[in-house]
Amino acid sequence: MKRATALVVVLAASLVGCGPKPEEPVLAEFFNASRLRDRTALEKISTTIFDPARDGIVTGFKVTGVEAHEAGGRATEDVSISAPVKPMDGPTVEKQLVVTLEKDATGMRSGVKGRWIVTGFRVDGTAP
Repeated sequence: MKRATALVVVLAASLVGCGPKPEEPVLAEFFNASRLRDRTALEKISTTIFDPARDGIVTGFKVTGVEAHEAGGRATEDVSISAPVKPMDGPTVEKQLVVTLEKDATGMRSGVKGRWIVTGFRVDGTAP
């Protein structure tokens, strides 16, 4: 009986790791609103835009790493992603991006206390 219980616990723990990463919904909402240039939606979830004319359109992404930071009472995360990006005038290219998230501790920006908002992004020059 103990062996069966242990097996169930191991299976449950492995399934938890297979689910979406907590950063994924925030990033999906950001890239979707950016693609549509929906500034009304963006103002509650970000302080920047992934401008389709300048930056292209992210057609999907995979989180490849998360680096958490805390300084001066601010919680931030640098989320590394691999994403196919479609420029306005060319073929889709795979890019490695780092998106910076900051926790809206007071809820003043997003309207939801503790919600993560996008505060910046950059092309990761260290990735192959």
